[in-house]
Amino acid sequence: MKYIASILLVVSLLSCRQKPAQKLADESAPAATVKMEKLHPATTVHPGKKVYDQYCKVCHQQEGQGISGVFPPLTPNRFVRDKAQFIDLVLNGMKGEIELDGESYNGVMLPHKQLSDQQIADVISYVRSSFGNELEGVTKDEVEAARQN
Repeated sequence: MKYIASILLVVSLLSCRQKPAQKLADESAPAATVKMEKLHPATTVHPGKKVYDQYCKVCHQQEGQGISGVFPPLTPNRFVRDKAQFIDLVLNGMKGEIELDGESYNGVMLPHKQLSDQQIADVISYVRSSFGNELEGVTKDEVEAARQN
């Protein structure tokens, strides 16, 4: 009797377990996929953000605010507005005191010639469209031409 009861219990459990799994699988993945897409919409990250985070953020900070007296902010200013000057700064660096919007900065910006033309174009374009800037991007060709001069 115990043997029959055990068999019936196992069969009963197996049949209960298969029905919900089958039902879930039969209800089709597209409905689940649609729900996931609504919960997790695709986001696009600017290609220059990765370069900025790796090479620029430590000095110019997360929001481009810079460090008072040392590294200038990347908010709208004459260095960010002038494409040619900005490309030159990234390629060749800069040292010495500068004045920007009435504040003096005396840090060192290292040259970033090791970055590809595309990486430099991406990071400059990212800065020129972030931190309150609303400027057009820089192309790889513009960086390549500046590098050759």
